[in-house]
Amino acid sequence: MDSNTQKNPEEHVKQVEQINQVKKQSTRQEIKKQQIDELNKKIDNNDLNLNYFILRYGEIGTKSRQTMHRFERLLAKNIKSVCEMHNFKVNVYLLHTRLLVATEEQNTDKLKDLLARTPGIVSFSPCTVIMEPTIEKIKEKAFEEVEKRLNDKNNNNNKNNNNKNNNNTKETTFRIKTQRMQKKFPMNSLEVNMAVGGEMGGKYNLKVDLVSPDISIDIELLNDYSFIFSERFEGIGGLPVGTQGKVLVLTSDGIDSPVSAFMMAKRGCKLVLLHMKTSEEGSEKVQKLVEILKDYDPSLKYIEVDFKETLGDIKDNLIELKKEKYTCVFCKRKMLKIAEKFAYKYKCDAVVNGDNMGQVASQTLKNLRVISSCTNLQVLRPLIGFDKVEIMRLADKIGTLKISTSKELHCFAVPKFPATDARENEINNIEELLLKKESEQKEQEEN
Repeated sequence: MDSNTQKNPEEHVKQVEQINQVKKQSTRQEIKKQQIDELNKKIDNNDLNLNYFILRYGEIGTKSRQTMHRFERLLAKNIKSVCEMHNFKVNVYLLHTRLLVATEEQNTDKLKDLLARTPGIVSFSPCTVIMEPTIEKIKEKAFEEVEKRLNDKNNNNNKNNNNKNNNNTKETTFRIKTQRMQKKFPMNSLEVNMAVGGEMGGKYNLKVDLVSPDISIDIELLNDYSFIFSERFEGIGGLPVGTQGKVLVLTSDGIDSPVSAFMMAKRGCKLVLLHMKTSEEGSEKVQKLVEILKDYDPSLKYIEVDFKETLGDIKDNLIELKKEKYTCVFCKRKMLKIAEKFAYKYKCDAVVNGDNMGQVASQTLKNLRVISSCTNLQVLRPLIGFDKVEIMRLADKIGTLKISTSKELHCFAVPKFPATDARENEINNIEELLLKKESEQKEQEEN
């Protein structure tokens, strides 16, 4: 130890801490750079059999540059995860405000379905990638694209004519729409539109329609690539799963809770699904629902707790106290208390359920308030303002409705006249009586 260190040991400790902090920061930056380099690797366009999809996002683009890049990386990771789960091999590239997915698989219908279910993607298109684009290459590929669309249109017309015995002589309309997203390309968007569209219209006898054309050829220009496509498929939008923390979802075999889980995944939350099992049939239905929800969150965790005996005890005890009308309230409170324990275990920031205002007796405003008061965790209800038709429509869209309605299962504990206006003081008093009774039973068993 040198003389300076002996004189100023505290200063030496500070210097060591600063050096360690710089090393940690350098390591984090290096890891981040490796992640970015991995995703920004050069597109391999040597294999002509590759199928490419250009992906567009919405909200991600409104974030700061640092946050946007983090969200892009998570979105790319999620795409690869869900594809690997279905044994679909893909490469994902991060480009300027776009993601590009490449696959050697020839049957891309399954990939389209997976991309349409991935939170964070607003829309996507099968596309042709041009490396180091020139106007000549763009024209060539744009002409190939329009020929393909014209062939599809003619085939459809022939089928219709054979079926209806009529002759469709309507002139085909088209438009060219160019986005120059980076400025290295020597021509601007309008000049590209004119150069490609002028020749295309004459060559294929097409009429320009900029509002509602039969065929729309889109060209997107980056510094090193250009993309040509003529179709757009809708995604679900939202934010990539994993950007907004983790939630625990109380999941039943009904219509509502799977839709609530989807809504939270769409908003970027990882899902932990907790099912309170009261029957084998219900458990089997929930497990089928879980398989569908995994497409929206491939990192999803599923937990099952046997709740039948607990619910039976709640009902019997309330009948004994002549308070059976509160069975649903106490059932939901017990579920929340169990959910709270698992939420802390799996580091979830909130509990989610499928409640929506006034649908059943336990979901009146007063009852919801009393039920929520039993936990310190925030309780999120994504469907609170939906009506049943809206929920069923969304369940059908995400693929859970058919399973949820396949066999209607009724809860054995629902009272004939459930309470709709529970009061917290009364519920607390009843709860104290139940706890006292439970304590006395334990003492008797021990003795």
